[in-house]
Amino acid sequence: MITVSQEQLATVEYLIKQSTQGNHILFDLDTVRRVFTIKTLPMSEQQIKEVESHIERLISLETLAKQKIYVQNLPEDVLYRLIKTYFNIVENNLFENTLVRH
Repeated sequence: MITVSQEQLATVEYLIKQSTQGNHILFDLDTVRRVFTIKTLPMSEQQIKEVESHIERLISLETLAKQKIYVQNLPEDVLYRLIKTYFNIVENNLFENTLVRH
């Protein structure tokens, strides 16, 4: 489980809100496209914990610039798992906050 402060929560909410509007601030668009064209297996427990630690580290950084640099320096396989997890969070947020269902 990831623990965040009120300030970090505000940052996370901002990032998620931007993403729900199509503005994926932290990630390069070409990388996001590439991630979702690759079929992957479900993550192992170890990979899940690794992604959680990267998310915690990411949201602990004070500025968007530092967060972008952090993301850019991740190994490709870790970055791909982080992006898929992030978009899963965004998707869940949309589902929880939208009354209309298709």
